[in-house]
Amino acid sequence: MSGKKRSSKPSKPPAKQFKALTRRGPHRVLAGNLGIVGIEGRVFTPAEGTRLPAIAFGHTWLSGGNRYRDLAYHLASWGFVVALPQGQRGLMPSDVGLAAEMRSALGVVCSAPLGDGGITVDAAKVGFAGHGFGAAAAVLAASDELLLGQEPVPTSGVVAIFPAPTTALLPAAAPRVTAPGLILAAGTELDTFDANARPLARVYGGDVVLRTLPAATSRGLLERRTWKTILGANGADKTTHRQVRALMTGFLLHTVAGDTDYAGFGDPQAVIGKSLVVDPSDEPEHELDHISRLLGAKPREQRGRIARRIPVP
Repeated sequence: MSGKKRSSKPSKPPAKQFKALTRRGPHRVLAGNLGIVGIEGRVFTPAEGTRLPAIAFGHTWLSGGNRYRDLAYHLASWGFVVALPQGQRGLMPSDVGLAAEMRSALGVVCSAPLGDGGITVDAAKVGFAGHGFGAAAAVLAASDELLLGQEPVPTSGVVAIFPAPTTALLPAAAPRVTAPGLILAAGTELDTFDANARPLARVYGGDVVLRTLPAATSRGLLERRTWKTILGANGADKTTHRQVRALMTGFLLHTVAGDTDYAGFGDPQAVIGKSLVVDPSDEPEHELDHISRLLGAKPREQRGRIARRIPVP
């Protein structure tokens, strides 16, 4: 199965924890602006607490932190300080640039009192997460690379949600990440032009679990303002958002917050919701190359079966 190391046995079954983690946590949440310290973006934090765990979250291509407000709010309700840098939103963004901004944003929340001054972060409990292009940036941020003057950050956990290929630096830096990782893929999108979940899992340096989410889509994670927003809806695809927020929260509670009750979310043997664990080392049968899939070609499995029925003269 996927994963290089099995986690210790959790005290509670993750299948039961999953449902609870789809709902808001016990903490009241505050929101603020990172602009007061010179970084474009927002920060969400529990209304009280000291030495809290913290996460920097990277957005996908042509998006921004505002498309993940509900996701960040959810994490904060479970006890995390969440920084959402807003840079690199143009047509030609830099994965290194966003990764550096994520490190910078994390450094700010770790060093500055938050809220009314009584909320603090434990610098030993930090992690990175991201979606699509931002997932690549999260992996880069967790590596030992020097990024635009930003020093490496000791990292406890990484979550790559529907990761997308970016530059050649990503596969070079991923093997040097030592933090445990969770990689989430949309349905069967494991290795395509705009999805690289399986290749990333293969070269990832730390213990890694690769899970696919049936019926989920990468675009489905993005939140949108609609008329339902006034009723509390976030505009994202419900199936996608529900699975992602529960799996990500459970994994980060274990790896970053250090709560062993959630160790099952880092166990490749655990059955959690409808997610399916994939072994990244497996070679899929009858898989088409990227060009063939883009052109709509079908796998040759069925044609092979027909050919075997033709008698040889």
